Amino acid sequence: MAVRKVAITLPEELYDLVERARAVEHRTRSEMIQEAIRTHFGEAVYVPTDDERRLLLEALDEAQRAPQDLRDWDAVRKDLWSDR
Repeated sequence: MAVRKVAITLPEELYDLVERARAVEHRTRSEMIQEAIRTHFGEAVYVPTDDERRLLLEALDEAQRAPQDLRDWDAVRKDLWSDR
């Protein structure tokens, strides 16, 4: 597949979202933006399994039941890096 390099300009809040997400997911900036564009145009990039979907719904339900137990991104990132 041919590849082209492009430069884009992002508002600061979008750039911050991309940077936080790529740090958590250990992906490149290009991967994050490519996925966003594919999603925008309707190309399925990632389809969770039934098990993953169930776990996500359980986590969302738990977050609604006990919002005081939610952790911020810095705490999650710290735990992810400490497991390595």
